[in-house]
Amino acid sequence: MVTKIATTAGISKGLMYNYFSSKEELLKEILIGGLTNFTKLLVVENPKEIKKSELESFIIENINLLKQKPEFYKLYFSLAFQPVVFKSLEKEFMEIFGKLISVLVEYYTQKADNNPYVKARFLFAVFDGIGIHYISDTENFPIDEVGDMILDML
Repeated sequence: MVTKIATTAGISKGLMYNYFSSKEELLKEILIGGLTNFTKLLVVENPKEIKKSELESFIIENINLLKQKPEFYKLYFSLAFQPVVFKSLEKEFMEIFGKLISVLVEYYTQKADNNPYVKARFLFAVFDGIGIHYISDTENFPIDEVGDMILDML
């Protein structure tokens, strides 16, 4: 796997190990780093009064991130769905993801939604699906129009 990543990146396998001490460290940087890049775009000024505009900005910025780095997200999703890889980073991944879900749960709770947790998980499942479809067919997938539809779900 490291050889394939180094080849794709256009560098030698040896140079790859100058930056990462192991394959596990490289995988961690891709998965945890990718998720962190995604989550840091959610900026909430006051957790007790989460604004719809803050979530809209989060979704728009993440769609832009997908459009800017589709090759990275192809790698990200392909690694994230490998059970052995995910299992090795599951605790850290779920800790970051859990914080993100809790913000959405709080948002839907503030909106008096009848099942805020389910709504939050549904929104992220849809967003993951958008990402997978977009990276699978960047030329034809109508990401901006689908992005507008996800904004309507807020």
